[in-house]
Amino acid sequence: MPTLRDLALILLACEAFIMVLIPLVLLGVVVYGLWWLQQHQNLPSWLRLAQAYLALGRAYVESAMGAVVKPVLWVHSVLATVQRWLRAMSTLGGDK
Repeated sequence: MPTLRDLALILLACEAFIMVLIPLVLLGVVVYGLWWLQQHQNLPSWLRLAQAYLALGRAYVESAMGAVVKPVLWVHSVLATVQRWLRAMSTLGGDK
């Protein structure tokens, strides 16, 4: 009986390996296909157009985020400058 149990366990392990291998191969095919499509000479014209629109949208988003962040960075810069001036004035008198 132990031999039969061991044989069943080996068969279950082989089935599990096959069940995992199939999705892994399919995922590899999809990844390879997407990599192949990303090369510009292989890209269909409608995907080139979509890529151009996405790049334009990304540029608009980066521009908008720059406009949002710019005042925050300016305030931080001013505060850092004032703190540095105050620190320099406090050490100007020397040790007392």
